[in-house]
Amino acid sequence: MPAEARILARGPALSPRAQRLHAVGQASSWAIADEALRRVAGGEEILLLTLGDPVCPPHHRIVEATTAAVNAGRTHYTPLHGEPALRAAIAAAEGCAPGNVMVMPGAQHAGLAVLTLLVGDGDEVILSDPYYATYPGVVAATGASAVLVPARDDLTTDVAAIAAAITPRTRCLFLNSPANPSGTALTAADYRALAALAERHDLWLVVDEVYAHFRFDGQDVRAWQHGPAGRTVSVNSLSKSHAMTGYRVGWAVAPEQLIAALGDWSAAALFGVSQFIQDAAVVALGLPEAELAPYRQAFRDRAARVVARANALQGLSAAMPVGGMFVMVDCRGVEPDDQALARRLLDEAKVAVVPGSGFGPGGRGHVRISLTPEMETLDRAFDRIADFIARA
Repeated sequence: MPAEARILARGPALSPRAQRLHAVGQASSWAIADEALRRVAGGEEILLLTLGDPVCPPHHRIVEATTAAVNAGRTHYTPLHGEPALRAAIAAAEGCAPGNVMVMPGAQHAGLAVLTLLVGDGDEVILSDPYYATYPGVVAATGASAVLVPARDDLTTDVAAIAAAITPRTRCLFLNSPANPSGTALTAADYRALAALAERHDLWLVVDEVYAHFRFDGQDVRAWQHGPAGRTVSVNSLSKSHAMTGYRVGWAVAPEQLIAALGDWSAAALFGVSQFIQDAAVVALGLPEAELAPYRQAFRDRAARVVARANALQGLSAAMPVGGMFVMVDCRGVEPDDQALARRLLDEAKVAVVPGSGFGPGGRGHVRISLTPEMETLDRAFDRIADFIARA
């Protein structure tokens, strides 16, 4: 063993929380995607249907605003809760007061910060299964335990099953609407039932709404308007809605006492989000809907194409998602082991998909197809999948 490794091996042990975080790692979720990227970097021609990272750049006004802000010297510390202009813009978009807004570096960080301040050791957080792959890690980082509640057969959230899973240790319901990977969404009736549960059992309801602008059914059912008053938190970002994944700017909408605590969190963890990023975010939120509609409509069109292509192949089936950037394809008629199928598609068809089991037991027997590639890429990928199935 090299001397440096021996020195590291003799160092103090990591905390039990670090070990728990490692134990719920996401290797099974992204292993295929990571390997596909390595192969592409090595020159192999792989069609990537994996990550939810829009291939198009942000709107040109966002890029121009970013450059202008940097050139104007907007590169200094910001108020811990966010620039007033951005908090006001978010409040207008979310239908809340600026005092209910906390600017954060993305919804992922917002979710971690919120849960860290709501739950801790010995608490339970309920997730609907399948869930977004990072959620168990977020819960583990707080010291709480994740309780997985199976969704219905159509992958919609089963509120009755959630009610049955509540125990005296339950502290929070952590949901996603529209959901990644399932493409399902909470209804107004779901929120009424969840609100009753939250009130009865003294729970928090935290909802990740990063796909709120990608509703294909014309509905706009948001947590802040429909969740239980005083115990609802929504996290959101511009990553998906405005193709700004690399900007790392998002927010939490929450009761004012939690917003105050999030300011303390920011002082300890962040000391604010960059000025020039926030300036660009203000411009993004001010863009006319007509200028963003074609970008968002394209996801609906690609979802319909993927569903049609999947249902035309023997052994595959898919339902039109209510929203989001993904389609879950039931692959059990081709190969019940979704991990094995994803591996074979990568090796034999040169198509990269994400195994559904990476999103929990509820995703088994499915593969997740990203809608971020262009239509031509999706069609080429399904041509290859069709050839693969014909040979299998």
